Amino acid sequence: MSDTILQVKGLKAYYQMHYFGVQREVRAVDDVSLAIGRNEVYGIAGESSSGKTSLIKVLAAAARPPLRVVEGAVNYNFKSGPIDVASANKTQIDRVRWKSLSYIMQGSMSVLNPVRRIGQTFHDFAYRPLSLPRESFDRRVLDHLSRLKLPPDILRAYPHELSGGMRQRVTIGLATICHPEFIIADEPTTALDLVVQKEVLHLIRDIQAEMGASVVFVTHDMSVHANVTDRIGIFYAGRLVEEGPTRTMFFTPKHPYTAHLVASLPRIGDTAPRPSLEGRPPNLATPPDGCRFHPRCPLAVDRCRVDVPPLVEVAPHQRSACWRWKDVVPLDASVATAHRATP
Repeated sequence: MSDTILQVKGLKAYYQMHYFGVQREVRAVDDVSLAIGRNEVYGIAGESSSGKTSLIKVLAAAARPPLRVVEGAVNYNFKSGPIDVASANKTQIDRVRWKSLSYIMQGSMSVLNPVRRIGQTFHDFAYRPLSLPRESFDRRVLDHLSRLKLPPDILRAYPHELSGGMRQRVTIGLATICHPEFIIADEPTTALDLVVQKEVLHLIRDIQAEMGASVVFVTHDMSVHANVTDRIGIFYAGRLVEEGPTRTMFFTPKHPYTAHLVASLPRIGDTAPRPSLEGRPPNLATPPDGCRFHPRCPLAVDRCRVDVPPLVEVAPHQRSACWRWKDVVPLDASVATAHRATP
């Protein structure tokens, strides 16, 4: 489709390890298919160990052994031409990295080189992709810093001399200075206080709207998704279990895991304990048969323990992988409205 910038088809990415004569395979991303449109903010949600980080490493062409793409395609439709980053070579990837495909990594201190000044880091990231004369490049960096509400003298600073919020703005600046068509944001608000978190979220949304870029926003915080994303994909145990418009997913989830994620959020004025799921996520080296959520699912029946539910459209623009999606209790409308007000 002409309005689709990313098409993921049947993607399988496993951690394949061989130690002391023992072969081990962890199915971190197992048969995932999705599509993301141009100028869309697509959220990826799910608890820890659900496969979110492994998926975006593949989407960002940053997968390294022992993580390997076993099967499937990751097709981008950039203006410079289509590319399947799951099978492309290093030269092909280098042509689109930062210029068309960018990555806001988790944890600013792990991204920024502690012994290089911020100005040198901008040069390292963007000078080659932009291919501008040095004077024009410096002017573009200063203009970009102004857009990020960062002072020019920050270019002479080292990362440890900046606050957490300023460092995060710098990482966003590094990822967006080349005006990429597709941006991957991996939990960019981790370890930030709520006030700074809100500023960073608004900044990402404003830059996305200004550049017309598509964004994949990864976080386990559903309240962040409620305020930032257009659509959400819910991951559990390496699989996409539900997908749909953000508002729809909060009001009428069609998978019991999604309903649990939404119901676990704190509600304004409600001090009652939030519900929790029994058990823990499965071991992806030996995942259970059938639906991988069935050991923890309150709606599970015998069929769930044997047959893998396909991800099918159960409502307009909404897909679910659940045999009992009709029995999922939707969230009360007043509660969903309260969630939308959460920063």
